[in-house]
Amino acid sequence: MMEKFNKYWEEKNNVMVLATILVPRYKMFYVEWAFKELYDENTALDELADVHLELEDLFDKFDTAKKMAEKSSTSSNICITSSSMPASDSAFQAHRRNTTTKSSKSELRNYLEDALEEPNPKFILLDWWKVNSLRYPVLAKMARRFLTIPASSVSSESTFSTGERVLDDYRSSLKPAMVEALVCGASYIKGSHSDLNVMEKEEDDEENVETVKLPKSATNINY
Repeated sequence: MMEKFNKYWEEKNNVMVLATILVPRYKMFYVEWAFKELYDENTALDELADVHLELEDLFDKFDTAKKMAEKSSTSSNICITSSSMPASDSAFQAHRRNTTTKSSKSELRNYLEDALEEPNPKFILLDWWKVNSLRYPVLAKMARRFLTIPASSVSSESTFSTGERVLDDYRSSLKPAMVEALVCGASYIKGSHSDLNVMEKEEDDEENVETVKLPKSATNINY
């Protein structure tokens, strides 16, 4: 069991931790509690420090990308606005843009220090970020990136397990096209069944190509 655990968690990856921070019901409070439950005190502090550094670095990258996009969009309008404004006013607007786009951690700090959202079964995470995108524009972009990552690899591993049942030690000379035909054919046959009892079979029986019952339409075909 430890070998299986280390397979997924031995290599450090804070993607799920950063995604948890972007949930307004958890934020850093949940991460701090979870790390204290998982690690000893010193290790928990080191892990939290790494998470803070990674979060700030990621925020800076998204903030820089946002500023570059805003700069490119505003620079295209400079010729239009400068022709209709006095020279002093145009210079002031350029100075304002340069000073207000300096890197600041206020947005990240305010989000982390704000009170947690109360538990609510009707709470929709992406809707919350849509409503608060004007308040946290950079973090909203981060949320759209991180909160769309699937939290499980079960579907992909199940696909490989199906392939292993088709291409085993006793049948290892099949070409890739034939393996694909067998796997997809089994899926199509199972999908065409109207008998609901087939769905109640065990997983091993369902994924074994040789034990799948053919529908009546397929048994009448002459080869």
